[in-house]
Amino acid sequence: MKTVVLVRDGELAGYPADILVDGEVRKSYNLEFECEKAGAKMVIAKSMPSSLIKKLRDKDIIFLKLNSIEDIEGLDLNVAFPGEFSNKRGWKCGRKGF
Repeated sequence: MKTVVLVRDGELAGYPADILVDGEVRKSYNLEFECEKAGAKMVIAKSMPSSLIKKLRDKDIIFLKLNSIEDIEGLDLNVAFPGEFSNKRGWKCGRKGF
């Protein structure tokens, strides 16, 4: 199942945001069109307006609300993340006194 993930600055985001498709982050100006073009069957995000969820649902696209990218990794979904996303996890040296 092809999945679109809404991301901003390497983190899971709410709408509006960039989209992660096939391991590549793209600018998204029209989520409904981008999902159709990519052949997506699922959209993962922190939040989305109910009117947009309804439009996606009418096109047989599932909306999955999660809180973080780590939650996606815990599920059995085939989502490829670019390398810069792995640098965001774990200890963040140089921040908050570390």
